[in-house]
Amino acid sequence: MNTDERRGWRVGHTGRDQMYYEEQHQGAWERIDVDGEMLMGRAHHVIYFATPARWLEYPPWARDRRDEIIARITSEFREPDYEYSGLTAAAGAASSPVASMVAPPRASAGKAASPRAGKRALRGVTLGLLVLAAAMGWLVTRGVTRGETTLPLKQATLRRTVSREQEPATFWLSIGVYAGIGAGALAIGAFLAREGRR
Repeated sequence: MNTDERRGWRVGHTGRDQMYYEEQHQGAWERIDVDGEMLMGRAHHVIYFATPARWLEYPPWARDRRDEIIARITSEFREPDYEYSGLTAAAGAASSPVASMVAPPRASAGKAASPRAGKRALRGVTLGLLVLAAAMGWLVTRGVTRGETTLPLKQATLRRTVSREQEPATFWLSIGVYAGIGAGALAIGAFLAREGRR
């Protein structure tokens, strides 16, 4: 039996931003989704906890246990890797021992700008990957059309032109390396572009 099953609860990530909290009830895992957002910087995520009023819309097993569940989530997703928003406890709950386990939100002047800066950085990385994919596509097309390409080596003194007629295996290996880099950059760039639109 693993730790999650022994203690009866677990937390995790879904996709780029979303997180979840799950508890075992009658042999099945019950889940509540926890909003979040990926950041660029020391804290790589901010977690947005539901307000006490909105928490009342959660399933019955979680409804009256906001402080306890938040304490569990923050015990796994700890600062400084995570920031928290919406930790204000319901009236009178601040004196409870569970509420005292919940870390207070960290005051940060740049906190509001962090998600925006993160999206900007994500767009920059995505654009860089798509440009790399286009450059590799151009190298492959030009190499196949001309029948020669450059050997893809890091050290400039070892780089040389490879002819399809004279060295077919080395030529196709070089084309394959360029095509692989281009396909990988395109796939990652497309994934990041899709995630950035969420």
